[in-house]
Amino acid sequence: MKRKDPIYPIEPWNVTETTFNIADNYRNETIFSLSNGYIGTRGTFEEDYPFETGQGLEGNYIGGFYESEPIRYGEWNYGFPEHSQTLLNLPNLKTTRIYFGDELLDMRSGQLEDYCRTLDLKSGVLRRFLTWVSPGGKRVRIETSRFVSFDMKNILALRIKVIPLDFDCEIRFQSVLNADVENHTRETNPLIDYGPFERRLTPDAIGAAGDMLFYVGHTTNSGLKMACGGLHRLIGTVTDRNYETDNLHSSIEYSTRGTVTMDKFIAYASDLDMPEGKLPDFIQECLFDAVRDGFEGLEQKQRAYMQTFWDSADIEIDGDDRLQQGLRFNLFHLMQAAGRDGRTGMGAKGLTGEGYEGHYFWDTEIYALPVLIHTSPDLAKNLLDYRYKTLDAARARARQLGHTQGALYPWRTINGEECSTYVPLGTAQYHINADIAYAFTQYVNVTGDMDYLKAKAAEVICETARVWADVGCFSEARGGKYCICCVTGPDEYSASL
Repeated sequence: MKRKDPIYPIEPWNVTETTFNIADNYRNETIFSLSNGYIGTRGTFEEDYPFETGQGLEGNYIGGFYESEPIRYGEWNYGFPEHSQTLLNLPNLKTTRIYFGDELLDMRSGQLEDYCRTLDLKSGVLRRFLTWVSPGGKRVRIETSRFVSFDMKNILALRIKVIPLDFDCEIRFQSVLNADVENHTRETNPLIDYGPFERRLTPDAIGAAGDMLFYVGHTTNSGLKMACGGLHRLIGTVTDRNYETDNLHSSIEYSTRGTVTMDKFIAYASDLDMPEGKLPDFIQECLFDAVRDGFEGLEQKQRAYMQTFWDSADIEIDGDDRLQQGLRFNLFHLMQAAGRDGRTGMGAKGLTGEGYEGHYFWDTEIYALPVLIHTSPDLAKNLLDYRYKTLDAARARARQLGHTQGALYPWRTINGEECSTYVPLGTAQYHINADIAYAFTQYVNVTGDMDYLKAKAAEVICETARVWADVGCFSEARGGKYCICCVTGPDEYSASL
């Protein structure tokens, strides 16, 4: 079979976009998404282009932070879940508009003399380099870098360097906090009348002070609260600052001249981790800690974390550069998608977007965990801790479906409760229990962690087994064999047969 031409140049440690093509932008935003298992941010541009649907999707997420909505059925039946759960798109702080005099940096206008955006898999840093000639003839070099910190789970660090090449005029950096965001439910969810629709975060506080932007808000239905903020440091000549704030936006504008570097440190947190009253002070402390380390200090720690990961996870392949690049890319995204706090799992799309609503499926235990168990057992253990933490919800689900004993894990979930509206999967596909038990068993067998077996794994294995004992019967028609009737197989095509 003839192999297709590669989308990106074949490089052992990089994925590089060599030209800006709006037709490929949506895909590239996903490829260049960054995460640390807690914060996820799509690979959108700092300029915040108003792309049409299908051309781009801004997205910033906190793992496990969701909005719910009553599920409206045409006809409700036994065991149907009552509320949806959807990973919620959060306020965006990456936006940085740059003006050269009265001309706004915009790659869609003027001329791009050169362009390159690279995801460095070895360091976990995304970089972009471009030389832009404005419609008015100003020629400027732009260099950007960003990463979601593995050392500080609440921090996204971003650097923008501007180098005027043949002009001298006022340069303005307008850093924006945009809270007028919503999920793209209409475009990304095929289910009819299934939310959340429109903006689902209500601001409790928003503003700017000194070099900081801040926001606190709460969800409409799930009752969750989150906060975020941005703190700026500029290297260069700053001549003025201006502030603007309304109900859903806040911005700081810096007036500068000459070569200037802006470092922006962005923090997210939610009341899933702490009492809501502590959120504002926590965000401020995180940002001050990030500034003390500085961009270079945090990047150095990022490189150290990634080196430790690759020391155990990398597989070197001789003679097939395509496969080498693809394998490392997949390992990188698998690693960065994993929840690390024992409270969150791994979404089917990680934290790269809204696909599958951010739900955790059985695929984590069967496809992802075996890799992590052998390469990053601590990450695997954190993901198993999430299943242990939601064991009581699985027990409640078993009772809801008529089982007098044991635990039945949900087909799709974020908070541990079933939220799949598709009956043959949400109520009839039981192998999720076997998948989770298998993952716990694999972890113990590979690591030899008998303390974990005693503390958590054995309880999950026993509780899932009790459902198997309860769900079937010894059938005379099958020669006394133990049979389970009317379930859906893992292929999902033979529903309830």
